[in-house]
Amino acid sequence: MAKSRLGIRLDEQIKSNAKKAALLSGHKSLTDYVTNLIIENSTKVIDRYEFITVENGVFDRFIEACEKVSKPNSALTDAVKYRFQPHKE
Repeated sequence: MAKSRLGIRLDEQIKSNAKKAALLSGHKSLTDYVTNLIIENSTKVIDRYEFITVENGVFDRFIEACEKVSKPNSALTDAVKYRFQPHKE
């Protein structure tokens, strides 16, 4: 059962098209249709920003580079110090 409400205002033509699409696609209601669209799209967007897919060769080169770590240079250590220091605005 739904626990949260989402209120939106739409152009009448958009709402009419959404109702028609909901019926044509077999959804029991406009709410069901919109909910499914949100679930499908939000999952795709989140996956696009939170995950990365690389080819095996690229991944292998990445792992190899990680295993050949050398001591960080002064620019990198300065950047880390800068990042974690409190700054006045």
